Order: sequence, then structure tokens, then C-alpha cells
Amino acid sequence: MASKDTDMANQRPSDAIMKRAAEWRAKLHAGEALAGEWAAFTDWMDGAPEHAVAYDIVSENESAFVDYLEQYPEETVEEEFAEPRWKPWAIAASVALMLVASLALIPGVLPSKDEPVRLATGSAELREFEIARGLNVTLNGDTELVQASSGASEFELIEGEALFAVGPEYSSGIRVIVGNLTIVDRGTVFNVSKGTNEHRISVSEGAVDLLHADQAISLEAGQIGLFDIVAGSLEVARFDPATIGGWTEQRLEYTGASVDQVLLDASRIVGVSLEKGSCSPPADFAGTIQLSGDPEEDISLIADLLGCTAQTSPDGWVFAS
Repeated sequence: MASKDTDMANQRPSDAIMKRAAEWRAKLHAGEALAGEWAAFTDWMDGAPEHAVAYDIVSENESAFVDYLEQYPEETVEEEFAEPRWKPWAIAASVALMLVASLALIPGVLPSKDEPVRLATGSAELREFEIARGLNVTLNGDTELVQASSGASEFELIEGEALFAVGPEYSSGIRVIVGNLTIVDRGTVFNVSKGTNEHRISVSEGAVDLLHADQAISLEAGQIGLFDIVAGSLEVARFDPATIGGWTEQRLEYTGASVDQVLLDASRIVGVSLEKGSCSPPADFAGTIQLSGDPEEDISLIADLLGCTAQTSPDGWVFAS
């Protein structure tokens, strides 16, 4: 997977993130930040790659803002701050917010809102994104999701697993592409997992339509769609809707899953590569695996449940009979 920091540098952070970055820049530049606020700033910068990108944009383009004010002197900020009750950092913050607005008018400073937006997580990382009011997406570890453009309702799951929550406030509906399969939301909460041999789409609330070539299948709450990548076929099975998205709490539940599927799911949470090796239980795995987040403890648990042994490898762990 490509570095998140590298890809984020070519994207436009959201307006809310740009605004927050401008506020931080103004407060720190004015020298009004206390020790605790410096710590909060550091936490904010470390919270997501796009935070650092936004702060860099604001910092590096202050001269562009000055040029903008000189070009439009009637919009000078002095008039805005005639009241003596304004503190210096508050004035600077408002100036910085005007900077954010002006950056959108200066060619080449911010990437276009028409460009794709990449959302991604690293190993063992779980992140929730509020795409819009009423539309939230949670990404499992080692996941990459691309939004067609800022504000668009079409997404493509490049790899990994994502949980979509589409509320009544979001009236547009969404489409999610995974491989050659298209998922059309009909007001719902649903989970999408991209596998090597099989894609899985499970519905917790509402319904979705699955489209592939000349096939169209509807899934309702409590149903899971299994898409065989090689055969290009769709199969529908029952599933306990309460278990959907259990990975957000490090819990994996199965009614019958291959070793490959279990290890793929677990690897996203554990954060290391887990390979099947010669591990071949007599039947598909059924049951619950509650992971802890401690790799060695979790790998030992998985090995016991599968009836196999785990051995280290150059890339991670290999399970053997």
C-alpha cells in the first residue's frame, strides 16, 4: 500500500480541517498558546495525515493571502477588529480563516474538489470518517477507499474492509464498487470486505442491491452476499445482523469460513501478515474470535481455535498443521 502521507499531499483536506488548521496556525503564530495547548496541537497534528497537510497549506500560503488582501484592499481586516475586546490571537485566527477562504480563489494552492479523495488506514489501524451529514464510513486495518470526488456519492474499495452507515439525513444514496461488483445503497448500514477469492457484503439495516454483469440481487438486513471472483457468481446466505461490523470491536464471528478468510480478517486487526501454510482443519471454522490487540496473544488464540501451530516467517506468521 502506498504511504498515506504521500497520497494525502496530493489531496484537498476538507473545509473543516482547513479551518481548524488555520485556527491553530493563528494561535501559535501569535504566541498565545499555553503548554497544554501545544500538547493538544501536537495530538491534533498526529491524529490524521490530512491535518499536517492542511497546516502546511495554511503556513506555506500566508504570502498568497497577503497578496490577496493587497489586491482587494476594501476587504482589509482592520475594519473587522475595531473593537478593543479582540485578543491578538483571536484577530489572527479570523485573519487565518479569511486566508482559508482566499486560498480557494488563488489558482494552484488547493487541489480541485473534483479530484478523487483517498481514505486509507495502516496495519491494525481503525478509523471512522464522516463523509457528509448522515454518511459515515469506518475503515478496518490495511484498507483503501477512494471517493470519486469531494462530495460525490460513488466509492471504490481498493482493498480491505469498510462499514458504511447511511442515515436518513443523507438523501443522495451511495454506490460502492468492489472489483467487478457494484453495491447500490437503499438506506442502510452495510459492510463490504474485499478478499482474494471472494468479496462479502453483509447488511445490518435497510437494504442494498448487488449488480454484476446481467445479475442483480437485493440484500436485506440479516443477509450476506458472497461474490465468487473467479466464477463471477453471487450467492446469498443468512447472517446474524448483530454480528455485522464486529471487527470494529476486534471481534470476528463465523458460521462457516475457510482458514484463508479467517486469517485475512484477523490480519487486518492484528496488523501482521497471517498465512495459511499447511493448516487444514477438517471443516470450515464456526464460532467467535475475540481479539485483544496484542499480536502474540491473538496469534496464539487463533492457532488454538484452528487447531494449528503458528510459526514466524520473514513476512509475519505461518500456520501449520
